[in-house]
Amino acid sequence: MKHNWSWDSVCVVGIGGHAKDKLLPALNAVDLNISGLVSRNPNYKIKGLESFLTISEAILKLPKTTLFIVSSPPNIHYSQVKELIEAGRDVFVEKPAFLSLHESNELTNLALKRGVILVEMLMYLENRSVQQVISELKRNQNSIKNIKCEFLIPSIPKGTFRTGLNLGDSLLSDMSCYPLSLLTVAGFDLSNLSLVFENNNFQEGETFYIEGKSNGIKIQIKVGLSKDYINSFIIRYHNNNEICCEPFFYARDGSRNLTKINGSKVIQDQIYETNSYELMFKRKRPKWLASQKKRFDSIALVSETLERLGIQAGLN
Repeated sequence: MKHNWSWDSVCVVGIGGHAKDKLLPALNAVDLNISGLVSRNPNYKIKGLESFLTISEAILKLPKTTLFIVSSPPNIHYSQVKELIEAGRDVFVEKPAFLSLHESNELTNLALKRGVILVEMLMYLENRSVQQVISELKRNQNSIKNIKCEFLIPSIPKGTFRTGLNLGDSLLSDMSCYPLSLLTVAGFDLSNLSLVFENNNFQEGETFYIEGKSNGIKIQIKVGLSKDYINSFIIRYHNNNEICCEPFFYARDGSRNLTKINGSKVIQDQIYETNSYELMFKRKRPKWLASQKKRFDSIALVSETLERLGIQAGLN
């Protein structure tokens, strides 16, 4: 497959609320040509777009330079992405991309072999506030005492996949992949992190913690349900200085509050972020190709950690 710059068309696989409310509007905003949709619902159609019941049908009908965006539940990512890569198609896949080290290693190696792009869609990484925090984590690791992250939501959206008893349908994979991916991008080892439960066992829908030490830094990640929406990332230093950013794991446009505590001095900065989905879709193919190996290492570390934590939680 010959690619020089971008894609001739885009096909979205899985038309749930996320695709309708976020992905399709962002693709339209950056003028990427949406040519097809793959949905198991034969009645779902959008005027002007070709609808397919299977990925196989879309592969046969759409141009070879079509970018496929997989917006389906994590449990079927492996089979769908494998079919697309084997057909020589570029793929963007929702987070978490894969649920085991075996899956991630197999498909990232296959993507390298076939010369196609494989992207895990972690849109929040496009935010300037997030990049500032990552730079701080990389630059000043020796000065950091602990990292605290809280990612809590009031409820699980009804009719979604996040209510099952396996890893792919759990908040453990759906939400924990955010802070875990951030830590891998910042160069942290995840092997010493483990689950801590409030009631001595994992209950889907309750709050849980991922705790441990990495690079000598104490890490605590709090994830789950709460009466309030909480989305913050805090770095505390040995000298008691602190950096806090909220909302942190967030892809929509809007302000982020970045607070720096330096002794008795408190500096508050508001950073306005544009839509991260649009920023991601604007990036051209050669830039994704240039970052491929590093991104694949991160995918492997996160999927390996999710697999291990899922076993600890008793999720099948």
